[in-house]
Amino acid sequence: MPGKSFQSKLEPHFDLILEARRKRQMWEAIVKLLASHGITTTRPAVYSFMKRRLKRRYPLGMAPADVMPATVTPHRSERPRPEMPQLTEPQSDFGTDPLTLPPKGKNKSKSSWTIIKPNT
Repeated sequence: MPGKSFQSKLEPHFDLILEARRKRQMWEAIVKLLASHGITTTRPAVYSFMKRRLKRRYPLGMAPADVMPATVTPHRSERPRPEMPQLTEPQSDFGTDPLTLPPKGKNKSKSSWTIIKPNT
């Protein structure tokens, strides 16, 4: 294929744009900064250029040395899990069989419920 492939006029200014974004400058301010360097462009064009440029993937081992690698968030299964305290089952008033009532004895507290009998 003869000829040179298309290259954006913003490509030489990638580091300048990236530094401005790291300083949290708005896209419109970056357009004005580029205009002071003699580059006429629009806000959507700069945004699209950066979005496309930051998504670019290089074959393994072919990434230029001056390009910072993308930050990779580990997959959920690879993240260390926090240690959880071991839960113990609460003591039951019932024995091993939950259908039996506790024995009547010293530990039984008096019920606050009273039985009201109707007048006959």
